[in-house]
Order: sequence, then structure tokens, then C-alpha cells
Amino acid sequence: MRAVAAGLVEAGIVTDAVDAGALALEPLAHDPLVLAVPPQHALARTRAAVALADVLGEPFVGLAHGSALQAHVEQQIARIGRRPPALRIRMADFEGVCAMVSQGVGLGIVPQAAARAQRRRHPLRTVALSDAWARRRLCLCTRGRETLSAPMRALSDHLAGTA
Repeated sequence: MRAVAAGLVEAGIVTDAVDAGALALEPLAHDPLVLAVPPQHALARTRAAVALADVLGEPFVGLAHGSALQAHVEQQIARIGRRPPALRIRMADFEGVCAMVSQGVGLGIVPQAAARAQRRRHPLRTVALSDAWARRRLCLCTRGRETLSAPMRALSDHLAGTA
């Protein structure tokens, strides 16, 4: 977002959870956060959504310090007055989180699209999170439509048409 605000790039992709300030956000796609669980875990057999507060006693696989998603999850946990879960390990990316989850190291919170992509390599299941903050959208972040070049406007229109 800093690069967009500074005019270094025309656009970026962010979630609607960010404070965009004076920047414009155009919704592109839904990409909710889900709970990734090992296939042998009891939650792997449920179809019901779960609240994060109900599974905070479980061990978790987290993302590295400095991860915007990890910070967002921890802020939401603090907002409900709970302590963050015990993290058995922190991984650099969603693939690492999913790999550790599939091996039974703990549960993980990842975007649904990332979990779907990783299921090809790592056996894991996903459970919907019932928390409102987990329902998120990916957005195109710009300084405003009038600042976009013709090619970027065409891309924006195309992306909006596929959302």
C-alpha cells in the first residue's frame, strides 16, 4: 500500500481488513480465512463452522513474525480478550503452514485459496471459521480510478467482471 500511496506502482492487491486511508479499494474476490486441520483431527470430520475462540486450546502452526496475517489473527484474539494459542512452530509462508498442519504439528489459519492450492501436495482438511473477521475480500488498491493508466483500467474492469 505504501508503494501505491507513493505513486511507485498503480495498484496492489490487499484484503479489506486493511486501513486504506485515502486509497481506493475495489472488491475483487472473496477469500475467507479457514482453519486448516490434519486429516486425522476430529474437526476434519465436521461440516460445521467453528469459532476461533473454541479451538484456542489446541496447538497451532503460525506464520513468521512480521506477517500481516499473523498480526491480524492475533489482534482479533486480543479483541475478544483471549490469549494467543501456543504456536509449536512459525513458518515463512502458507505452504509451510499447510505442510506442518498435514503432519499433525498443529492447526493453522490460512486463506481458503491457499489451503485449496496446498491440498494437492499436503493432505489436510479445512473448516470454516464462523468469526465475522474471517470473512474477507481481496481488493484492488489504487490512488483512485482517475489515476490509472488505460491498461490498468482495462485490467481493473476485467478483474471486476470476474469477481
